[in-house]
Amino acid sequence: MLSDLTTLRRRLQASPLDDETALIEAAVLYRSVTAPPPTPRPGSVSRPVGLVELDALTSFDTADAAERFAAAVARGCGVTPYVTCEVRGIRHKHEMHVVRVDEASQHAVRTALSTGWRNAHAGLLSSVPNGAILSGARRTGPTAIAVWRALLLSTTPVRNNAGLRLRLRDADLLSLAVRAAQVLGASTHTRSTAGLGVLCVDDPEQAYRLVENLLPRLPAMRRLAARRVPVQPTPATRPARYATPPGPGRVAAAR
Repeated sequence: MLSDLTTLRRRLQASPLDDETALIEAAVLYRSVTAPPPTPRPGSVSRPVGLVELDALTSFDTADAAERFAAAVARGCGVTPYVTCEVRGIRHKHEMHVVRVDEASQHAVRTALSTGWRNAHAGLLSSVPNGAILSGARRTGPTAIAVWRALLLSTTPVRNNAGLRLRLRDADLLSLAVRAAQVLGASTHTRSTAGLGVLCVDDPEQAYRLVENLLPRLPAMRRLAARRVPVQPTPATRPARYATPPGPGRVAAAR
């Protein structure tokens, strides 16, 4: 499952942003790489561990996740971040893509991300009661898509041959992902291992349908599929041979 994760993430990053769910997607991206505060207080916001620069908002392992987060923040709260790439590590070097915003806008952006996180909870965990998934899917479908698009951009799936598995450290994020998958028609189960929550979509068909819901449909591919006509088998016939008209020499010899 998800054999070409790089291509998938490029398509997810290039997906159009929805004005209503841009802040939700940014909040889930942020929460995926940010530890929640140990003692939440009213009005408190989380800050990424390990970032000491005043203009650093958060960081991602991939450029696709960082660019998508910056675009979603710009669409959702009107502040335009920028992304820088840094090489970190001593023996094992790796790239980190840091999303930065000017210090004066830090508080406004973090407050907007907290609002987006609350909206995601309200949209999925509060407004879709048990037994009303189908009736609520029209309203919560875009939110569920934004949640799963952010998860696949920021979280590397566990390698396995069938289904889809994600490791998540945040229990609240895990609950949100379970409900979002349910809205998108995928059955899930969770388990704990080494302090992590593992979200599993075991049915390959449901996993593929879930991923397809996140990707934009390409108009060119739709037109090609509409114009495709099945080829009818025809009996094998030998092509006709066209005789060349005899030249003057052949006519004289025949006489």
